Amino acid sequence: MMKRWLLSLSIASALMLPATASIAQEADHQGLKNQIEIFKDILTTAAKQQDGRESSRLDDVEFTYLRGQGVVFFVRSARMPWRIVAPDVPEPPMPPEMPEMSGFAKDLQLDRVVEEGLRTAHRVLSQFSGEYSDEWFELVEQKRELAWEVRDLNRELRDIEFQRDVQDKASKAEMKTHKEELEARLAELKAQQKQLDIELNEMKKTLKAKQEKVQKERLLTQEKSIEAIEQVFTRVLCDYGITLKSLPDSEQVSLVIRDASVSDKKRLDNIYVFEKSAINACESEPADLLEQAQKYKF
Repeated sequence: MMKRWLLSLSIASALMLPATASIAQEADHQGLKNQIEIFKDILTTAAKQQDGRESSRLDDVEFTYLRGQGVVFFVRSARMPWRIVAPDVPEPPMPPEMPEMSGFAKDLQLDRVVEEGLRTAHRVLSQFSGEYSDEWFELVEQKRELAWEVRDLNRELRDIEFQRDVQDKASKAEMKTHKEELEARLAELKAQQKQLDIELNEMKKTLKAKQEKVQKERLLTQEKSIEAIEQVFTRVLCDYGITLKSLPDSEQVSLVIRDASVSDKKRLDNIYVFEKSAINACESEPADLLEQAQKYKF
């Protein structure tokens, strides 16, 4: 009986050991989590107070802990440009082509009504991007109107050619005169179209120059934001890294700056890995700590 009782006690003790170890481990991790929360608050406050520089302000500061590796902080600059304008600016598209309609619908000018609706929707949607100016769309609209008039004149000329063989001489003379007037007007419209093409090309060059300037300004803002985040993070890490007492000396503190770089029009994160031993040795030279960090983009 005694042996059976001792065996039961041994089994129960063995089953309780993992649970006890798990509870102790959670307690250790909770202490580290509290320390990381304190460090995060210090970092956020320091970013707001850094010489009043907006470029160092942070959004969405998050963290996680990877056992055996260390703490990882994820940040995003409040001043980071969200959209990078490509240096090769595409030409703004023309309004959509009209769907083919029946002769009855054309006689009622429903084709014009439908196209006007398509053009208005196209303009509104295209301008959401903010890439193209009102002047560009005004010229495109003028070009479209000329295309409409050219289409009508060509249709009328075809009608004249079709009716010429069934008309009397007087009518034929009138039709000839009318045809010459239409052809003169057609030549005038084509000259206007050519001039509009020249103006559109010039405006495209101007737009491209403006967008390249905006791109450079955004990239400069981006670089300043990255530099400000690097400075404030390493300074706080150097001054207050000691608060991460529960982080083993063999592990690291990593920083991930979201969407910090652009390569082939793809956003990349800037990643910095700081050894805990280097953090402990840092006294008053955050720049040296940053220099020692492993840096890469992913």
